[in-house]
Amino acid sequence: MTIRRKLIEYNLPLADISEASAREKNIRHGHPSTLHIWWARRPLASSRATAFASLIDDPGPDHPQEREELLELVKRITPWEAVKHGNSEDIERARELVLKQYGRPPCVLDPFGSTSTAPSMPGATWTSPSAPRPSPSSRS
Repeated sequence: MTIRRKLIEYNLPLADISEASAREKNIRHGHPSTLHIWWARRPLASSRATAFASLIDDPGPDHPQEREELLELVKRITPWEAVKHGNSEDIERARELVLKQYGRPPCVLDPFGSTSTAPSMPGATWTSPSAPRPSPSSRS
């Protein structure tokens, strides 16, 4: 089995992610964070970007156009507007890419017990350390 490098290991549009995260922290109406003020809330924008980039394979230097398209997709799924009114076409595209790569939703361990980031990552099944483990018969 060959382990492929992930997109997050190559590059991330950090300026775009930081800008979207800062903007998201200042939203006062219609954002899930306004339901309950949590003192250490993490912006969902950065969660979407880093989760997708850590799941998807880097196409490598021989495929610069595909790599650039993935980085552009990261930029488009990052802002709150990508999920504000349901999943945008870009979120659905990210979900398709993850499902195509893995063949089924990958299981992602959330070591922080899920801080509302799980629904924002397209195509992944989330669990936390405190979640019940699936029985051997339910594993595929």
